[in-house]
Amino acid sequence: MQIIGGKFRGKRLEWVSDDTTRPTTARVKENIFNILTSMGMDLCIAKVLVLFAGSGQMGIECYSRGAKEIVFNDTSPSARSIIKKNCESIGFKPEILGSDFLTCIDQLRKGGGSNAMRKFDLVFLDPPFKDINAAPDAAKRLREKGMLTDNAVIVAETEIDDLVFENFDVRLKKYGRACIYFAKQCF
Repeated sequence: MQIIGGKFRGKRLEWVSDDTTRPTTARVKENIFNILTSMGMDLCIAKVLVLFAGSGQMGIECYSRGAKEIVFNDTSPSARSIIKKNCESIGFKPEILGSDFLTCIDQLRKGGGSNAMRKFDLVFLDPPFKDINAAPDAAKRLREKGMLTDNAVIVAETEIDDLVFENFDVRLKKYGRACIYFAKQCF
């Protein structure tokens, strides 16, 4: 697994090798970033949230392409350790959280002081396949809490091709078993 674009292109990344984490393939990752570009996503100014972060590769890919603010979240201590190691290898010190996704969203929402609520331009959701409704539930919570910018895009990866993201315009792309949802808020 490696970074496929930007400043750190070609840099190899470590990943969590257990049955709860699966890395997004290079082909799928390249297509995701091509679609984001075609949707007008400017990663140089994007504020990114990566829930269910695994190895952190999607957020690190954003950092390589210019994003400055990235928040990673994963409940697995081994995943958080790998994220930290991968980020350190390119000189990046991001915020890495370890709550379940709903608690993480609530914590980011409450903020306080200089850490007031943040709004995100890009959110990656790649929950364990057994958590069927985690991606739509996370998208709904982010929307309800007002944590998405007007042009925000949520990218969700699952094996399920019939998920419903209420109040979002959704585009679905399939790559083998991987189903990638690109969701934008409806107003």
